Amino acid sequence: MDTAWLRGIFPPIPTAFAPDGGLRPPPAGFLEFLRDGGVDGVVALGSNGEAAHLTEAERLRFTQWVRGSLPAPLRLIVGTGADSTRATIERTTAAAAEGAEAALVIAPSYFRRQLTAEALRRHYHAVADASPIPILIYNIPVHMGYDLGVEGIVNLAGHANIAGVKDSSGDIPRQATLRAQLGPDFVLLPGTGEKIVEALQAGADGGIVALADLAPAACAGIRRAWVSGEAEQARELQRAVAPLGEALTGGYGVPGVKAGLRLLGYDHGDPRPPLPPLPAAELPTLRRLLEEAGLVRRAIAS
Repeated sequence: MDTAWLRGIFPPIPTAFAPDGGLRPPPAGFLEFLRDGGVDGVVALGSNGEAAHLTEAERLRFTQWVRGSLPAPLRLIVGTGADSTRATIERTTAAAAEGAEAALVIAPSYFRRQLTAEALRRHYHAVADASPIPILIYNIPVHMGYDLGVEGIVNLAGHANIAGVKDSSGDIPRQATLRAQLGPDFVLLPGTGEKIVEALQAGADGGIVALADLAPAACAGIRRAWVSGEAEQARELQRAVAPLGEALTGGYGVPGVKAGLRLLGYDHGDPRPPLPPLPAAELPTLRRLLEEAGLVRRAIAS
């Protein structure tokens, strides 16, 4: 199964909600904005997509909407992880039937004290056996309550249909260790947008980064410059957007991504309760970060 296309930059897109909280399609022009920025595809129903807040029917509906409006040549990864193996398999096969080309599978966490390395290996390998599309392991300790770590990721990786990992631990140096232990074909996609250069330098293949929702051209340009041997150009692009990325990673999260996209003209609505919107007091700072990154025009004082 060809997985070379997974080496790139993939924004984890927000899920769009109407004012009454109901599901709605991505706002007009947003997916084209990402395409024109040069990213390689999108991730629907990840953490930034508030997947934990959606019903099963809503997950399928949003996948259908994204697949139906995704402009070429963008590729589609869909989050399908659940706490049970059976539910994860069902979500993965359903997403594949709706056009997902790879599945991002968060590690189960509810019974984490009993989730031994062997239990996790059986879980992921059963999903990979049943899945018609490649699987990406998703390690996000802040939401899972534990870190798979290098040893855990390596333990899970020994299956032909497990293509790679999205590692949102923030541990950039571990990319080098994973590359050394898993070889050149295993896809490494960290989740820290403000450190794309450092991740690439450590052996990563790209990233699944929320920063690319707001700054797709810069994020894609960083990787393109690095791969082309233009290291200083990559660093220059990163310096321009790193403060915005640090704000998203450091606390703004989903509310910050949605507020930022609203300022850019792509209103996805507010987060679904109980997740609150970004406090109004933070909006001037967010706007300043967008201005300094060259993503919106500076307001002219009158």
